Amino acid sequence: MTGQPPARPDDWGALVAAAVERQKKFERARATRLGQGAERMTAPIGGWIARMIPPEAVRAALHQADRAAAMTLPRGIAAHDTDDLAQCEAAALRVQAWGQGTSAATGGAAGWFGAAGLAVDLPATLTLAARTVRATGGSFGFTEDSDNERAFRLMVLEVATSLASDTRAERLNDLNALARQLSSPEAKFMLEKGGRWLTEKVFERIARQLGLSLAARKAGQVVPIVGGLVAATVNASFQADVARAARYAYRQRWLLERKALPGPEPEKTA
Repeated sequence: MTGQPPARPDDWGALVAAAVERQKKFERARATRLGQGAERMTAPIGGWIARMIPPEAVRAALHQADRAAAMTLPRGIAAHDTDDLAQCEAAALRVQAWGQGTSAATGGAAGWFGAAGLAVDLPATLTLAARTVRATGGSFGFTEDSDNERAFRLMVLEVATSLASDTRAERLNDLNALARQLSSPEAKFMLEKGGRWLTEKVFERIARQLGLSLAARKAGQVVPIVGGLVAATVNASFQADVARAARYAYRQRWLLERKALPGPEPEKTA
């Protein structure tokens, strides 16, 4: 180790420009078409399912999911060169593929049992989502575990579940504001004093939103046998939304830490 920053490739400007364009594309995007279609199809009974998934249950599941996810991460998740954005992106895409495949399989199995299968599928879905976020962070070199990182991971899940809602822009702004604070040593120090409060605040908010989103997506799962196909499809689309949000969030932090994001455009004067 020389203490010197790694040499930037000759095409650094083009690499950053492409990454920024991917960020903008995500900001303009919405939930996966499969997820949107599944929610429209199952909306009539979504309210009933929502009562089966109260915020308190989601909150408890999120606590357990985040802890369980840490134990299921593969060794060497950041063994590649995390200063190479292409390698980070490739690792994150592998995380998504694993998460989608595994969640589709567990959802398909649980869906055969209808409403009873939700009791098994809900915590499994949340654990896989939490693992996807953690592993994506590791893919970009962010492996620290603290209250503030925990809050950031929760905000990623919140963004993933708000892709088709009116609060999407606000949730993205919140996520990016925390990303900027975590990339600043001074702001990060101040956050550490209030990190637990921040985490609890995010927990309360996301528990309600995540419960409603999962209820809308999983309503078709209550029909035995047929529910297996619905659950497999919905679980895969949900994990895709989580992975897309996680790549956006940690790519943003990767760019911020390297001071690679363009500054705000100057205000036009008359």
